[in-house]
Amino acid sequence: MMPGASVHPLDFLFHPRSVAIVGISGKKRDWNAGKMFLNIYRHSGFTGPIYPVSRSAEEIKGLKCYPSLVDIPGPVDYVISSIPATGVLQLMDDAAAKGVRCIHFFTAGFRETGEEDGEELERRVLEKARSAGIRLIGPNCMGLYCPSSGLSFGYGFPHEPGPVAFISQSGLNAEDLVNEGNLCGVRFSKVISFGNAADLNESDFFEYCTADPETEIITSYIEGVKDGGRFLRALRAASAAKPVIILKGGLTSAGSRAARSHTGSLAGSPQVWDALCRQAGVISVESLEDLVDMAVTFRFLKKPAGRGLAVIVIGGGASVLAADTAEKIGLRLPALSDGAQAELRQFTPIAGTSVRNPLDTVAMETPDGIVKTVEIVGKSPGIDAILILTRFDWGVSRVDDVEPIVQGTMAMLAKSVQQSPVPVALAVREPDNAKAMAALEVFYRLAAKAEVAAYPNYKRALNAIAKFIAWQEARADS
Repeated sequence: MMPGASVHPLDFLFHPRSVAIVGISGKKRDWNAGKMFLNIYRHSGFTGPIYPVSRSAEEIKGLKCYPSLVDIPGPVDYVISSIPATGVLQLMDDAAAKGVRCIHFFTAGFRETGEEDGEELERRVLEKARSAGIRLIGPNCMGLYCPSSGLSFGYGFPHEPGPVAFISQSGLNAEDLVNEGNLCGVRFSKVISFGNAADLNESDFFEYCTADPETEIITSYIEGVKDGGRFLRALRAASAAKPVIILKGGLTSAGSRAARSHTGSLAGSPQVWDALCRQAGVISVESLEDLVDMAVTFRFLKKPAGRGLAVIVIGGGASVLAADTAEKIGLRLPALSDGAQAELRQFTPIAGTSVRNPLDTVAMETPDGIVKTVEIVGKSPGIDAILILTRFDWGVSRVDDVEPIVQGTMAMLAKSVQQSPVPVALAVREPDNAKAMAALEVFYRLAAKAEVAAYPNYKRALNAIAKFIAWQEARADS
């Protein structure tokens, strides 16, 4: 943080000194959420004390258990509740007596049930929290993932932080985004699963991430909104400072019913949502895969100067389909200049190839061919970006170890990206065998290490590039 910079009022949520996990079963073979969180925290890099709270165990995994929060000898900042809903009012009283600052309720059985008793219980919990100055995350959520502090709710989540935040009403979607983003080299500053949002809601977390110096890109999954006016103000402020990409759930009648049963939220109409996104200057996407692709794009792809795209592939059919897709979503594929085509023909065989745009060229199979092709194409007038579609199914099908082949290909591609006069993105032909699937994972890892934007197929790449350019244009016009 810069000297003199103010600390956001919610920053303490992400930097607790100690964590208590309430509701751990003492039975050796019983799985429960409390044990899950304990196992995660023992491997997440959290350096403060972890206090298991259990009424049926004196010790678990070498840690002393306490029958209640008030029996813990040291201060407790952050509590994870995995007890049944019937015990939460007593937990609130204990937390108030202990001076707890925040409770994450994994516990469900509140407003999301649609039952009057659940709504009343949530109201009483919130009333107790506010009188004690305790902030609530949830109920019915996975909580916080903050790699720099060791907070987590996933076993395989990376320990390395990154610049992307994710604000999600769904815990499972949050897990899926972190895991898929991890494969693509996306790392996170903060991931927040907030469920019912009885206390802290989507607007609170958008305001926090806007001010957070560790966050450069904000992504989100939203089902319903507590306060439309405040939410719009929060989105406008966020998008004025950082790219904001949102996936909205509950835009159909079936999705709206699911959203109400999931978090107790009310969903909105597609027309209202589209209008809000335009007003706020945010990018609206249609799937978690789109969210990952946009995070990759903003993280690794340099800004194209316009909509002129060159597509370079090996295989004529793929080049035609990619060209059709590109133009349908508003990208242009201008023919390369006569000079560029003449240069390419000096090392590109005439038979079975094309050097106009899209390019179908076997020159991509050699190190010099890739670098030279990209350099020549990038200098052609009207070309603002390049998409290279590569493949591994041919090269790896007969080898035991796919990594050396992928390393060699990636080294050539990364060099071409670095030396290109325009931004370059990579896409991979979807694998059609087990070896190609294994190669794809290696490809992603190496692309992220080289800070190259890489996508699992050309459609996803083109869609992300088109949204990226449209976002730039909208900001330039505003």
